[in-house]
Amino acid sequence: MERYDTKDTYHAWYEHWHRYHWISAFVKDLTVADLACGEGYGSALLAQHAKQVTGIDLSSATIEHAKKKYQEFSNLNYIQSDILNTPIPDESIDMVVSFETLEHLTAHHALLSEFKRVMKSKGVLVISTPDKNVYSGSETHNEFHLEELTQAEFFDLISSQFEHALFFGQQLQTGSALAPIADNLSGAASSICVEQNNEFKLGNNQQMPTYLIAIASQSKQALTPFKSVAASFFNDSNNSLFNHYEQQVKRLIEADQTIKKLETQAEIQNQVINQLKARLGL
Repeated sequence: MERYDTKDTYHAWYEHWHRYHWISAFVKDLTVADLACGEGYGSALLAQHAKQVTGIDLSSATIEHAKKKYQEFSNLNYIQSDILNTPIPDESIDMVVSFETLEHLTAHHALLSEFKRVMKSKGVLVISTPDKNVYSGSETHNEFHLEELTQAEFFDLISSQFEHALFFGQQLQTGSALAPIADNLSGAASSICVEQNNEFKLGNNQQMPTYLIAIASQSKQALTPFKSVAASFFNDSNNSLFNHYEQQVKRLIEADQTIKKLETQAEIQNQVINQLKARLGL
């Protein structure tokens, strides 16, 4: 099973931590279920803001590790269980969070039905998945993904199960950018970009997001706090990803310079060899 490890400080660090930090602003006084919680770092983060958090994952080893690592949070509980059939009581959860789960299953409707079962009538689901056209179109196929969805398929799936939904897109830039997709939200995402003529312009980000995020509920009122959400940008104070790329670029430049020197030396050596051959009549 594919799992994010918090030791990874590059791409996944930005993408995974950003989603949890972003939604943590909306969980105050809520009972939250983090389903397919993995290593448990996200559940622990949410527990710092929510009333109660339950993290559930299929792997018993992962759950035991999470219990030991995040035992200081009294309002946090980890349970080993299949998320298609959780031990959570009916209509007991204010918010279900499930990031990067759908693509690891084929029973998408069954998964959403289980989420709906544990959610209160005004409960909210926050769920993410990679866009098949972008994610698999730019990377090697992920062997752990059983069924990825396109943006249209994701929208249709969520809309078929929930009466109301808001959709967002997340994209890795120097950090991680997360912004609304649909036009039904105020504060449209914009960014300062550099055109080819080196002019700075303020405009909409035209790149397609890699990850799709939905906030859905059977209650229209429950989505009100999220309707004013515009763009969110996540980075770390050490700018680790940029520094990592910069180091790699420097290494590539140095390697390129070394190759050019070796090519020059090889050319000189070939010239010397050809001159010697000519003198020897070879």
